[in-house]
Amino acid sequence: MSSPQKNTLKHTLSCPELTVINLPEPEKSEEKVDEVNKLYNRVNISEKIANGVFFINLIVSAITIFEFKYQDLFFIINIIFSITYVVLSNVIDIYFKNRAENERRKSFIKESFNVNLTKRKTYKYYNNDEQESLRKMGVNCFENLFFTKYIAKKMLITESIKVFIIVLLYIILLIQVENLELLVLITQTVFSSEYFFKYIKFLYFKVHVTRIYQKLFDIFVTTHTEDDKVTRIKILDAAMDYECLKFYCKISLSSRIYNKYNNKLNKEWDELYHSSIVYH
Repeated sequence: MSSPQKNTLKHTLSCPELTVINLPEPEKSEEKVDEVNKLYNRVNISEKIANGVFFINLIVSAITIFEFKYQDLFFIINIIFSITYVVLSNVIDIYFKNRAENERRKSFIKESFNVNLTKRKTYKYYNNDEQESLRKMGVNCFENLFFTKYIAKKMLITESIKVFIIVLLYIILLIQVENLELLVLITQTVFSSEYFFKYIKFLYFKVHVTRIYQKLFDIFVTTHTEDDKVTRIKILDAAMDYECLKFYCKISLSSRIYNKYNNKLNKEWDELYHSSIVYH
């Protein structure tokens, strides 16, 4: 740590010179800081609760196909759980996810242009050495897509298995159930949850993440174009395209997959950045 330095500051009035001692700024930690991630943790916890409610409700619906003493009670439980899931899902999408995405977007702008828009601290969230500029915003967005593309690819397997199991169970129940009222109840339980529509949104999200990733790959890697007006417009278009995609789909990426492959992806990104993106 360097010692304090004395600076001389002249007052604008006819006062003697003032001697001011500037204390050195504390050194920044070399470790990554990401306070925005706390908001995403809340989203993940809330979604786990909502998914638990959904699958419990599926079990309750399956039980109602059998005639027993407390069948009417299970009908009521089914209705309560269905309403609870719908309410939870909408609260998560409208409040928790929007709040997390808004803070991430602010930190994204902050890291790109060195303009502080949020009180939540982020440091070394992006792994590149670009100077604050529109190009840095493009590289930051490219890095986001690099991670998102890989995580979405890994998620596709687990999400597809979940949907397959739900469809299989539904088909089995269709075959077993003879009571039309029970069949309507089970159908409402499965489809009112929007679980299938979320899966379709996930597929849509994955396809367009790959498309936007390829746009930035062409800019920074394939053509390696200079920082001209056209390139800056293309970068801005890709960044806005990705932000709109996230806002529309509201897909939560798996924190488990992110944590598992984070070191691997960081190494691969560093290799790509230093070999193909950074100006030599």
